[in-house]
Formats: sequence, structure tokens, C-alpha cells
Amino acid sequence: LAERPTVNGEPTVIEVGLYVLDIEEIDDVSQRFSVDVFLVTHWQDPRLALPIAERTGTKRFFSLDEVWTPKVICLNDRGLQPQLREGVEVDDLGNVKFQNRLMGELAANLEFKEFPFDVQLLPIDIVSYENTEDELQFALNSGFAAEADKFSIEGWSLKQLDPVLGVYVVPVDGAELPRLTYMIEATRDSDYYALTMLVPMSLIIFMAWTVFWLQPNIVPPRIAISTASIFSLIALGVSIRLGLPKISYLTKADIFVLGCTLLVFIALGIAVIGSRWASSDRMEQALKANAISRWVYMLLFVVVTLAAFYH
Repeated sequence: LAERPTVNGEPTVIEVGLYVLDIEEIDDVSQRFSVDVFLVTHWQDPRLALPIAERTGTKRFFSLDEVWTPKVICLNDRGLQPQLREGVEVDDLGNVKFQNRLMGELAANLEFKEFPFDVQLLPIDIVSYENTEDELQFALNSGFAAEADKFSIEGWSLKQLDPVLGVYVVPVDGAELPRLTYMIEATRDSDYYALTMLVPMSLIIFMAWTVFWLQPNIVPPRIAISTASIFSLIALGVSIRLGLPKISYLTKADIFVLGCTLLVFIALGIAVIGSRWASSDRMEQALKANAISRWVYMLLFVVVTLAAFYH
């Protein structure tokens, strides 16, 4: 019974059913997500069928050491733990059923270029590590179910996608192993970031904008407003970046923060130049620079916002 059940050398067909009970969290920094799933697998082993005279309709229970079971792993497993007693149920006809509840973390290759308007894919990637595609196949009707609207996770909208059958090629020897990938699509709730990032950042920009409405010869308030805007913007930008992993590319949020930082430094520079002109009997030029900057500055802010989020 330790050998794979087969008829005339045909591959053993494994039907997999996966029900996602809950997704508690998606950790952007570690690029992992916490899951609670119920896994059910079925296959047929003729060697376990009972003679007609002995069939009573009663299910028999075997430990995993007593019968053949498909050897599968979850490629992105980072700590899944079984919650039920491990074994298989077998009916009179030799139909075998394995089921268990699994809880833990899975890895996900998250992409943050569109952050905070990103859509992520959360895979549950199952591969048979002992049998090749010629020996074992996952059934086309392998099921996938989830009630995403009842998950305990906050800040995301989740949707299940259809399972995908594929092949995993072992890098070492090129062996082709059967693969079954379940996928959940996660859309980030951008409203939270609009309130905690876009609105505060815009208010800082407006604060820096007020220097153009003060007389050029009022030096201390103009410099104080500009420097306060810079420090506030840097602190807000750092706090946003702490919630993401150390990635080598810019997100949409990064482009927005960098653009706003440049605008605030421009406001500081114009404030310094205007004050210098005002103290050098060039008040008319300073006032003209103020008047022009009021509208050019806001136009540049619109350009930065469009370039960051609509490019």
C-alpha cells in the first residue's frame, strides 16, 4: 500500500478542495499573509476496496503511515500548522479522503509600484514533490471557495480567482511536477491613505503656499512657515515609508512625496530671494515674484499630483 495506486500505468488523479475560512492580515513589510484554510483531497485506491460481501457503508480510518497518500507541499508556506488529527477516511469502494484545517503564514511576492492604489495577488501554491506529471495529476474540477466579505482583515477588499493547473520545473534536474495554484486578489482600500497621506500632505503644501501672501519684507514668519513645512513633510514621508519593505523602485506615493518636497523647497527659495530683494530696494520685483508664485505654485502642485497618481 506504500506504492502509488495506478491502473494500467495511468497517472493518479487527485481532486483538491480548498475553502478559505479567513485571512487575518497582509503584512506589507514581510510580504506575508495569515490564512485559515480547510483542505480536502480525494483520490481512488482500488486496493482499499472491500469485497462486495464485506461492504457495510461504514467509513474506515487509516493513519498516514498505513496507506499511500500524495506527497505535496505548499511552495510559499512560511509556517502552516495542521489543526486536526492527520489520517484518511476510506469507503467500501476504495475512495480515499484526506482533510485538515491549516493555519499560519504564506509568502506573497507583493508589487508596490501602484501603492496606495495597488492590487495584490495572494497565492496558495501546491506542488507534488514526489511524483512527476506522468505519475500524478490534479483534477480539473479541483474546487475553491471563500466568503471574502466575511474575512476579519481590514483595509483590503478580497476576491477569489479560479484555480490554475500548471507545472513546476525543479531548477536542479528539470523534473516537471504537477502544480495547482489558488489565487486571491486583494485590492487595497485607498480611502484610508487619502485621509492619512494625501490630505495631510496637501495641507502642508497649502501651509507653504501662504508665504506668497505675506509681504516680502516680513522675513521671520516667511522663513518659519517654509522650514516648518519642510520638517512636517519629511516626517510624514518617513512615516509612510516605514509601512513598506525596502524596495528599489518608487511607488506612486513616493513620487507624490518627492514632488511635494521639491515644491516646499521651491517655496523656501522664493521666500529667501524675495526677502533679499525687499531688503535691497527691489520691493517691486519681490512683490511681482510673490504674485506670480501664488498661481504657478498651485499649478505645479496639480501637475505633481497628476504625475504621481495618473502616469
